[in-house]
Amino acid sequence: MSNSSGSSQGASRGVAAAPSMSASAIVAKVASGSHVLKIDGYSHTVGLGVGKFITSRSFVIGGHRWCLRYYPDGHCSSSCDWISIALCLDPGEAGEVRARYKISLLDKEGHPVSDHVRESYLSSTFSAKQEPPDSYLWNFIRKSVLQNKRFLKDDAFSVRCDITVVTGIVTKYVVTEKEEDIWDGFFIDRRRPA
Repeated sequence: MSNSSGSSQGASRGVAAAPSMSASAIVAKVASGSHVLKIDGYSHTVGLGVGKFITSRSFVIGGHRWCLRYYPDGHCSSSCDWISIALCLDPGEAGEVRARYKISLLDKEGHPVSDHVRESYLSSTFSAKQEPPDSYLWNFIRKSVLQNKRFLKDDAFSVRCDITVVTGIVTKYVVTEKEEDIWDGFFIDRRRPA
């Protein structure tokens, strides 16, 4: 009789159903590209004046037009011993654009020089109506260092600008079949019903 009673109690309680589970993701869509700017006749650009710049031809990356500002005598009085370079949206661009970028000095073989790289590790907001962001990155290289023959070839040098543009941010469902398939970082409630 005791066995029959225990079986009846187990049936009345039933078996706890596994908790439902779902996952979603927020995804930033990006587009990337690069542009190389050559300064030919460097010595003739020095002396332009502090805060004065020469603008590159515009180029398209991520569906937007960009340009580089080259300040041969620095962008402010405290950077007069430096060459400054700033990334800007083309004046004809409307609205704001978020992007991450890296500007690298190239050696004579066209390879980036690891000691002379300026990079924004987070996306910055660009607008043609405002000064370029990240002014702390503008001081690119000291003039005394650049004039080392290792970097100048026939009075010329080049820099490469790599840009990653945020083209949109979307949400989507993540399809999973097992609890173990959920991405790391998602909170999973493993508590069972009492």
